[in-house]
Amino acid sequence: MIRSLAFNLYFYTLTVLTILAGLPLLAIPGPAPLRGLLHRWARAVVCGMRVIGGMSIEIRGRANLPARGPVLLANKHHSEADGMVLAALIPGIAFVAMQELFRVPVLGSLLHRLQMIRVDTCGGGREREKLAQFARRAYDSGRHIAIYPEGHLMAPGERERYRSGIFYLYRDLDLAVVPVATSLGLLWNRRDWRKRAGRCAIEFLPPIATGLDKDTFMRRLEDTIEAASDRLIAEFSGRPCVPSQLVLRSQGQTGIGQPVSAPRAAL
Repeated sequence: MIRSLAFNLYFYTLTVLTILAGLPLLAIPGPAPLRGLLHRWARAVVCGMRVIGGMSIEIRGRANLPARGPVLLANKHHSEADGMVLAALIPGIAFVAMQELFRVPVLGSLLHRLQMIRVDTCGGGREREKLAQFARRAYDSGRHIAIYPEGHLMAPGERERYRSGIFYLYRDLDLAVVPVATSLGLLWNRRDWRKRAGRCAIEFLPPIATGLDKDTFMRRLEDTIEAASDRLIAEFSGRPCVPSQLVLRSQGQTGIGQPVSAPRAAL
């Protein structure tokens, strides 16, 4: 509990100071200074997770992550920290973010200047066109593009319906997709103020090559991410491997109950 409180104080103080430092950078043309600030903030968060919070994150499958973009990353989304870890690993990464975030004062301005990719999770033809337009800008600048196919934060052991926006990026940009599995939610679960000391992993899986039809691609993507995430959850929680259960948060379902707990590290 003490480590969790100490880390939360560190995290929120660091984040507020970073936002304040980023405001003057909005006056500078171009996104490079803000991207550098984002990368340093994310690295500081990950360092604080380890040193203060006792959260040790193992990165697996680095060989499957190209050193240079553009590349599409399709990520399991257990935790607010998922994106922070990716931003710490990959300078200049472009995240696909819900359009609602772009309407938040200050945050929206920062996201615009960082040239993140805006998407409406309700989808539709016009939204696919907008997604393609913003993603093309990231593609042309050689950036890694990270997208969460479920469109929602899911607790460990849960999965949502995978949305097809990732397929249209895969097809239209003619890019392989690197699936990303995680068990980070065991330590920093979705919207949970309490963080748990322990170990977890983020794993970059072998890329899915271009050229697949929609049904084949979507089925392979979901099966790959969910199976690998289930395996990581079992490994780091010490419990049997159980397939994730479908929970439609987009339709008001609230979840399957208490999240899986990781073994506590020594404090």
